[in-house]
Amino acid sequence: MLKKILIVIILGAIVGFCPVDAQTSPSPAAGPARVKGRIIAARVVGRANAISKATGQTRTLHDGDLVTEQTQIVTAPGASVILVFSNGASVDVAGNSNLSVDQFDQDPFSTDLKLSDLKQEPGTSTTKLSLSRGELVGKVVHLNVDKGSEFTVQTPVGAAGVRGTTFQIVFTPAEGGQAAFFQVTTSTGVVAVIPANSLNGINIPSGKQVTITYNANNGTASQASVSAPSDASAAALTQIEAVAQTIAATTASTTILSNTGSTGGTGGTGSTGSTGSTGSTGSTGSTGGIGGTNNTPPPPAPPPNNVSPLTGTD
Repeated sequence: MLKKILIVIILGAIVGFCPVDAQTSPSPAAGPARVKGRIIAARVVGRANAISKATGQTRTLHDGDLVTEQTQIVTAPGASVILVFSNGASVDVAGNSNLSVDQFDQDPFSTDLKLSDLKQEPGTSTTKLSLSRGELVGKVVHLNVDKGSEFTVQTPVGAAGVRGTTFQIVFTPAEGGQAAFFQVTTSTGVVAVIPANSLNGINIPSGKQVTITYNANNGTASQASVSAPSDASAAALTQIEAVAQTIAATTASTTILSNTGSTGGTGGTGSTGSTGSTGSTGSTGSTGGIGGTNNTPPPPAPPPNNVSPLTGTD
C-alpha cells in the first residue's frame, strides 16, 4: 500500500513540473485590427461632387481632396476623377458617372510607400465600390486575395472581382426603352465577373470582355443575358491603356504615408534672455505622419501644419 501511495505522489510531481505548453494547445495570435484606408482625389477634371451617404451633404471635389467610404462620387459629362487608394489601387471615374465607395479598410502598415514602386499591396484590404451609372478604368496592384483581400465593383446586374490588373467597367441603366448593359474588359491580368442571381463566376483574361444585358421592360436581373468572353476591340484596349498611362503619370510622385502614425519631435529649448532670465521652453513637436487608428486622444492644440494622408502631384 505504501508503494502505491509513493507512486501516485511521484507521478503527480512529474505532471506538475510539465511545461504549460505541453499540456494545452496555444491559441493563435490575433492579427492587427484593420484601419480605415485613405482615398484621395488625385486629379479632378471638370465638375465632380462628393456626396455623403450619411448626411446628404454635397461638396465640390478638387485636386488633393480626401474621400471617405460611404461617399458617392458624381461626375458631370466630360469630367473625370482619379481616385488613389492607400492599398495601391487607382481608378479613373469618367464623365456622367455615379460611383459609391461603400467600404475601404486595410491592415495597418508602418512604412511610407511610393505608389509608382508598389507592385503588391501592403497587408490585406477590402474595397467595395458600386457603379450605378457610367464608366471607370482601374489600375490595381497585385492584391493578397489568398490572404483575405477583396476588391469588387458592384452593379445592379453583376459584380466584378479584381485581383490586380488593368480593366474597364461600363454600366448603362435601362432608359427610354433601351436595354441596360454591364460590360467588363480586361487589359492586363484577370477579372472575375459574377452575374446577379448566379453563383458561377466568369474569368475574363487579358484582351477579353464580357457583356451582361437585361430586359428593359422589367429591368430584373433574372432576365439578364450573359455573353461568353470574346475578344475586345483594339480600339477599346488602346483606350484603356491610354487612361492607365494617365493614372500612372498622375500618381508618379504620390507617396502613401504609414497609417500607423508616429509622434513628432520634441521642441527645442528657448534661448536665455538678455537680462539673464531663464529662456522660454521650446514648443512641442507636431504629430508625425498621417496614419493612426484614431485610438490615441488628440494633443491639447492642433499641429501647426496639416499633412495630407496621400501626397502627390498631377
